[in-house]
Amino acid sequence: MIDNAQTELAAIGVRLLDDAYLAWFSAESECESTLHGWFRAPGDLSTGAYLAYRAALEREEAAARDLQRLWRLTGPCRETLLERYEAVCE
Repeated sequence: MIDNAQTELAAIGVRLLDDAYLAWFSAESECESTLHGWFRAPGDLSTGAYLAYRAALEREEAAARDLQRLWRLTGPCRETLLERYEAVCE
């Protein structure tokens, strides 16, 4: 029973890390896209494009902080989490 609960917790931990990584990756991609949009924006639209870029950058930074925090929290048990999760996937 305990081993099963630990395996489930490990799977949840890995999924949380994966979700946080995907959220950051998506935000980073959006940030890059809006940066290019700002560079290409004509003069009269550049202020709006800059604001869109800044908003995307803030979302990317927030997602990066979340990912970093989850990574630190799982540090002490990361190896066990990965071992248990790999065992579940087999």
